[in-house]
Amino acid sequence: MSAKPVVLVAEPIADVGLQFLAQCCEIITPWKVGRAYNAEELARANGIIIRLAKVTASVMDAGPHLKVIGRHGVGVDNVDLKAATQRGLPVVFTPSALTMVNAVAEQTVQLMLALGRHAVAEDQFVRQNRWAERSSLLGVEFYQKTLGVIGLGAIGKKVAAICQKGLGMKIVAYDPFVKAAPSDLEVTLVDSLLEVLQQADVLTLHLPSTAETAYLIGAKELAAMKPTAMLINAARGSIVDSIALAQALQRGQLFGAALDVFEEEPPALDHPLLTAPRTLFSPHVASMTGGSMARMAELVARQVVQALTGERPSYVANPDVYASQA
Repeated sequence: MSAKPVVLVAEPIADVGLQFLAQCCEIITPWKVGRAYNAEELARANGIIIRLAKVTASVMDAGPHLKVIGRHGVGVDNVDLKAATQRGLPVVFTPSALTMVNAVAEQTVQLMLALGRHAVAEDQFVRQNRWAERSSLLGVEFYQKTLGVIGLGAIGKKVAAICQKGLGMKIVAYDPFVKAAPSDLEVTLVDSLLEVLQQADVLTLHLPSTAETAYLIGAKELAAMKPTAMLINAARGSIVDSIALAQALQRGQLFGAALDVFEEEPPALDHPLLTAPRTLFSPHVASMTGGSMARMAELVARQVVQALTGERPSYVANPDVYASQA
């Protein structure tokens, strides 16, 4: 009887994923004893599952028995795809359409509402007995305001639907890969990023981290926005030039910004963004609900097992590894 394949689960995932793996694999979970994985564990592994950990070429070379890399999440920017393809390693991931649309969309809208209504300050005013100062907390009413959506994929569409149907907002969107507006929404598709920037009262970003999206929102783009506009980013930190954003906020160019993601995570405590006015932050938790974490864990585990048993998984970030088998 052949030995079970070994899967190194480098970071915590929901029990449903571990239970699926346990049916046919030996599982290594160093985080359960409060430590990172070591070289010996990596050297034994046939598969590795990661969330935010990086898998570089050197990591792959230190795992000579690796057959698959599993990314618990949507983006794969923390995996060297070129190196994985060169080594014949499929990189499987968990597309948002199946796992975390609602969670990320709800967090995006929550950030928008909390920023616009000064939610953190309101709480502090009560706790600090500053009730008499409440008139200084003049909030934003979102009804009939324009939501600018950059990236009209599954999450972008969900945010647009919540804001239009729930808050009565107008929707304008830019996505060069989308040729027609969703049939169930009233969305004005425009031909350029600039048009969205100029029209948006709230700008929300829903893009992957790629060479093309790096610093898509920089000093010039921020200057094109309304001084009363707010920026929401629960996608990827690299999309926004954070120094330019901090400077724009310091100059009063925007109403404010709410971010769940950062260029470097965690951001340095002396980063100027952390002391910029009218900001609200969350620590990259948009996808972290019980339901979405369970769905991602189950899906990444299922696909890792598929790869280890010779099946082609459904969601492979580097499909060229299978080209020779076509």
